Amino acid sequence: MIKLHDLSFSYGSVQALRGVNMSMPPGQVTCVIGRNGVRKTTLMKTVMGLLRHSAGQIYLGEHSIEHLPANRRAKLGVALVPQGRQIFPKLSVEENLRIGLQARTDGRKSVPDEIYELFPVLKTMSSRMGGDLSGGQQQQLAIGRALVLEPTLLILDEPTEGIQPNIVHEIGDILLDLNRDAGLTVLVVEQQLRFARRVASQFCILEKGRGVAAGPIDELTDDVVRAHLSV
Repeated sequence: MIKLHDLSFSYGSVQALRGVNMSMPPGQVTCVIGRNGVRKTTLMKTVMGLLRHSAGQIYLGEHSIEHLPANRRAKLGVALVPQGRQIFPKLSVEENLRIGLQARTDGRKSVPDEIYELFPVLKTMSSRMGGDLSGGQQQQLAIGRALVLEPTLLILDEPTEGIQPNIVHEIGDILLDLNRDAGLTVLVVEQQLRFARRVASQFCILEKGRGVAAGPIDELTDDVVRAHLSV
């Protein structure tokens, strides 16, 4: 169980997150939705520990982790695929993947075969520079780098942004497989409602840094969309 309790964050005098409450049961996909500028990315960075919360608690199972830095959270099994992918363009695909090994606690030095089974293109292009890949391939690389950790919680921030439709569908398939076969808990920020409705178990809508609607994904009706997401 991943749980956020009254989580808040401020940029100086500007309060960005306002008492966010979320519960993410193990083995489910939770999708955070909202208009641009409602602090979805801020929420992801706060959960990961890249931003320091100003109030509230973050629970991983029975343990509160809000006091831990990002590298300690990673060692507990929390992995982030950031918005914009942020792969290392001057490193090879394999070198990018091996960076994810640093957060493992078992000392493993090689990329698990399962990563290349999930993303065969990364095996084919393992010696190519990350910056030479297409946007969709870079997104697969970013997800693969996070999965090298073998996380219990995978956080994805806008994984379909700027990606061609066939890769979007493939990423959806992989998330569904990981969720079903490995029981991976996923927290994803997504703007594409079709993608969200396909992969998510539940949703949470943010408005001005506050959760305003949540529930099982089949409760994300057109009325809810019009009330909170229509421009």
